[in-house]
Amino acid sequence: FSLLLASLVALISVMFATLGLDSVFLRLLRFEDEEIEESYQRLRERERSHAHLRDCAKAYCSRMDHADFIPQLRLIMVQWIVEQCSAMELQPETLFLGVSLLDRFLSKGTFKSERTLVLVGIASLTLATRIEENQPYNSIRRRNFYIQNLKYSRHEVVAMEWLVQEVLNFKCFSPTIFNFLWFYLKAARANPEVGKKARSLAITSLSDHTQLCFWPSTVAAGLVVLACSEHNKISAYQRVIKVHVRTKDNDLPECVKSLEWLLEQ
Repeated sequence: FSLLLASLVALISVMFATLGLDSVFLRLLRFEDEEIEESYQRLRERERSHAHLRDCAKAYCSRMDHADFIPQLRLIMVQWIVEQCSAMELQPETLFLGVSLLDRFLSKGTFKSERTLVLVGIASLTLATRIEENQPYNSIRRRNFYIQNLKYSRHEVVAMEWLVQEVLNFKCFSPTIFNFLWFYLKAARANPEVGKKARSLAITSLSDHTQLCFWPSTVAAGLVVLACSEHNKISAYQRVIKVHVRTKDNDLPECVKSLEWLLEQ
């Protein structure tokens, strides 16, 4: 892995040492299909327009004392969201949006009530389900939710849904890791095995709150790089790097290094 990281750092450094920023944007790898290229550019622009969310995420990470109950409860709720999405066969978009809503809400302040935090987790998933899924899953039909032998009523969850929306100023959609994953797998020309590995790594990465310190696009690129490297697809992950590196504030090498633990699972 150290050789992989060294090659990433070297490649990115050479790109910016030999090209100006405008030239990087024009000469680095672009998608051949113009519609895909335009869609990717719009998603990157939307991500960067939400810079305040990343600032909140960084502050959120810095406050996460491992002696505190929030990291443990967050992990429990992320695992619950993953299990629920799998059991109900919900779309991956629902899973990643649910975790995104949970983290964006938690980044807004400090919570001292475990019950409130669990309710936020439940409401984040039900709200994401309303947004992403078709009937019969886009409405809350369960009367009660049970987590760690505690009961949470439908009325509590619906009320928390409204609070989550109000706190987020009804701006529930922000680009997630999964939204970018497709583009980088396309850039890598990934085979089914690499694609399956990247998606599996992406779901596992949600359990670690430290990935919130990076842009979702950077995390997605790093995950595809790791998946390609594990299958010895060197030219594939180089294409991913060339598609991703379009801005000066690039921290892809640091992100890849922070995700190294995923390959040890």
